[in-house]
Amino acid sequence: MNRAILEGPKRRISGAHGAWVEELPSVLWAMQTTPKTISRESLFSLAYGTEVVLPPEMVFLTLRTSSYKQKDFEEGLRANLDLLVKRRAKTHLRTLAYKKAIAQVYNHKVRLRPIKVRDLVLRRAEVSDPTRARGKLMPN
Repeated sequence: MNRAILEGPKRRISGAHGAWVEELPSVLWAMQTTPKTISRESLFSLAYGTEVVLPPEMVFLTLRTSSYKQKDFEEGLRANLDLLVKRRAKTHLRTLAYKKAIAQVYNHKVRLRPIKVRDLVLRRAEVSDPTRARGKLMPN
């Protein structure tokens, strides 16, 4: 997350030292409102249960902003907040499945080798007993 915060102003500011202060709020806003690839949800929607209305949508009216009614909005917001726990749980499961798939790809060449009693195993030299100084390879 910190790397993403640092990369945002770097891309927008090249050579203008000290201008990052003005760009930081827009970078943070973009991070909170952009859906993440893993969870397919934005941080804003997971926190508040609804999608954000971007500033350009208020200037250039869209179907969503032109058909806005306060009463309908409040009812819809209550319904979204009731379903928010399920959305968070589904997002959590999606994230766990993604991490499991990444681990499988990373570990696909690992072969399990069972260790039996009296097998020689690689041990750290500083952990081994100095009175039985036989080196790194010692019976377990």
